[in-house]
Amino acid sequence: MSPGDDLLFGDDTESSSDIQITESNASDQHYLILVVDDDEYVHQLTKMVLRGFQFDGHPIQLASALSAKEAIEYLGKHDNVAVALVDVVMETDDAGLKLVNHIRNEYSNNEIRLLIRTGQPGAAPEESVFQDYDINDYLSKTDITAHKLRMALLNALRSYRDIRHAADLQKQIMMAEQESKTAAAASEAKSQFLAHMSHEIRTPLNGIIGIADILSETSLTEEQARYVSTIEKSGEALLAIINDILDFSKIEAGKLELEETDFSLKEICESLEHIFIAQLKEKNLKYTFSLDPQIPEFLSGDPLRIKQILLNLISNSLKFTRTGGIHVDVHCIHSEPGPQLEFRVIDTGIGIPVDKQKFLFEAFTQVDSSTTRKYGGTGLGLQITKRLIELMGGTIRVESEINEGSTFIFNIHLKKGHAVETATHESTLQPSQEKAKRILVAEDNRTNQMVISAMLKRLGYEFDVCGNGKEAIEALQKERYGVVLMDCQMPVLDGFQATQAIRKDNQFSSLPVVALTAGATDKEKQQCFDAGMSDFLSKPIKLGLLKDTLLKWI
Repeated sequence: MSPGDDLLFGDDTESSSDIQITESNASDQHYLILVVDDDEYVHQLTKMVLRGFQFDGHPIQLASALSAKEAIEYLGKHDNVAVALVDVVMETDDAGLKLVNHIRNEYSNNEIRLLIRTGQPGAAPEESVFQDYDINDYLSKTDITAHKLRMALLNALRSYRDIRHAADLQKQIMMAEQESKTAAAASEAKSQFLAHMSHEIRTPLNGIIGIADILSETSLTEEQARYVSTIEKSGEALLAIINDILDFSKIEAGKLELEETDFSLKEICESLEHIFIAQLKEKNLKYTFSLDPQIPEFLSGDPLRIKQILLNLISNSLKFTRTGGIHVDVHCIHSEPGPQLEFRVIDTGIGIPVDKQKFLFEAFTQVDSSTTRKYGGTGLGLQITKRLIELMGGTIRVESEINEGSTFIFNIHLKKGHAVETATHESTLQPSQEKAKRILVAEDNRTNQMVISAMLKRLGYEFDVCGNGKEAIEALQKERYGVVLMDCQMPVLDGFQATQAIRKDNQFSSLPVVALTAGATDKEKQQCFDAGMSDFLSKPIKLGLLKDTLLKWI
């Protein structure tokens, strides 16, 4: 390089608040600057001018390459170079420009800031270089002062920092998305596992609870009735645990969705006494309720989940109440824009210590370890209740003292509803089927066949049983049936496929097909309706529910 190419820094006393003069330490976190020039004097002078330079509180570290070839080798081993100060004319007249293309194209490095610094601007005019090469700044050595070099480096480092920050942020986003996908996949696998286990457990439970239910309707001695009752209660307790785990899993996975339908709150409160009638009689307890006159006769919301909330709270109260009773009191706090109701479930039970009350609504938590041993339960009921209330835009709290009973208070937001039409269950069957009362049962499990057969006999129905969907379709061609009770998981042809095939035949387009399955999730229920089924019965099946369902469709 000729003398005219030397760096000519003029006297410059200007400074910048972004620049701090300290001795850099290569072991510290630093910004790496690569100086590419075939003149060693340029390297020495650059080092002198930039001594003590800091950016964002971090020093810089200078690395040197005396040719484009050396620079390529260095960059191949160091991907953390922040800025490169590149001469143009080195081993060839355009070596620096070729280096720029190599960095951008071969190394695909778009983060490094490239500053062309040439002593022969005529060989590489600034405008054409900016147009043809992906550089970030262009400096003429003959015009550079110490201040101008520091300012150019400062701007380059700012740009590099912002690019790195954006790249790191993008990386974090991608990692978060991947973690979210992994978590979602794990959650889905857990949900599928629980649904499968629920299905497997419900099948034998159907035999246990179903047979016990039938036996309870027969002539039994007092001792036999007590044994049957124990079997039935034990089975129902296990079923409640399964349902709690499934609900908790759905809530945790964010898959529990609320429905919105018109309902009567009075009817829900009245039905609760019927549900708990046996336990109330056994413990000689009273159940009462009162409704604020300002509450609309019909509301709009999710009646099944509201009923579940009250069932959980009353069931919890029943466990810890020996004398007296349970009262449900409902007040209307606000009427507009929609009713906001405050519920109070009041019992005369043993009460809850103040220091234990804050833990009541946590998952798998009970007042103490002896609670599970003495009263049973999973510790999930109140947590599920709390989460359901929160989904409805409300909160729950408890007021209680030892030996003074407990009051669970919660509020939820609902909408005004419309009168609920009483279903007449008028048949929609074709005229040729109108008088058909015989029932077809499609079920492959022998135990379930025995249970449903015993129930239908008890209810006085004539019926036929087949073991898969293909046999069900064949049976329909030979006999007229009023209802098909269709299991979903069967060999040869499952219940979904069989129902779809039945619906394609015009003569069976409105034949009631009731799902009879161990599936219990909302997704499985929807799958049944999507296949063309008319109704849904989840195992284990109770005699009374089967009776009501058949009366609905025949």
